Amino acid sequence: MSLTAPRTISIPVAGSTLLEVDHLTVTFPTSSGPVEVVKDASFRVESGDTLGIVGESGSGKSMTSLAIMGLLPRGGTATGSIRLNGHELLGRSDREMRRVRGDKVAMVFQDPLSSLNPYYTVGLQIEEAYRAHNGGSRRDARRVTIEALERVRIADASRRVDHYPHQFSGGMRQRIMIAMALCLEPDLLIADEPTTALDVTVQAQILELLADLQRETGTGMIFITHDLAVVSQVAQDVLVMKDGEQVEAGTAEQVFSNPRAAYTRALLAALPRIDDPFDELKGTSR
Repeated sequence: MSLTAPRTISIPVAGSTLLEVDHLTVTFPTSSGPVEVVKDASFRVESGDTLGIVGESGSGKSMTSLAIMGLLPRGGTATGSIRLNGHELLGRSDREMRRVRGDKVAMVFQDPLSSLNPYYTVGLQIEEAYRAHNGGSRRDARRVTIEALERVRIADASRRVDHYPHQFSGGMRQRIMIAMALCLEPDLLIADEPTTALDVTVQAQILELLADLQRETGTGMIFITHDLAVVSQVAQDVLVMKDGEQVEAGTAEQVFSNPRAAYTRALLAALPRIDDPFDELKGTSR
């Protein structure tokens, strides 16, 4: 992956550039005037690689992902450029963006329970998502759905495909959301805090699963989190955001070994030391 920050950081482009974001600014109107929640962000994502976007709540990382998806809340506007496989996304109609979402870009959210409809089986929900983008018969969609559930390691998938969301654990529901996203074979997967609500053991399983699926499919990924320890496990490159601004960008090795921004150094200082006796219990050692 290659990453380019708008000011002082430049990493040489290598491989096939999947996503190019240049000078992205997201603005919302308020009673006291326009407020920029993302300010002049620029980065690249290469096919098969992962970019980790890190920052506290309100840093602008999730708004960046929603701008890419064309899903900004009402009143929000995005300027700059977002190019996927060389095609500009900003300025496209809602109808055009609906074709992009799922087919070219898919998203996995933090809370799978709120993303799944409790009144329908998980199989039906995956089938409908698949048919909405690929057509085909219900029989074909069911076959793809079962294969997708098996792919994310849901045991006895042919039976559990007819179960409802509440019949699965939190970790299993997150696997189902990943299966739904990947059955559409997107070029880019955006994972927005996908492991935050999970315990450490399940979190490790989800991270391993995403890495395995990415190696199999070559899908590029943006992994959004507030947790630098998680990013160190999954990302080749890291973008650090604070108050809507891009404060640091570079390879994971550069950011972790030689952080330039004071904010990044503060985030790293908050991590337990590798020789901390509580590291193993906390599950955050790198």
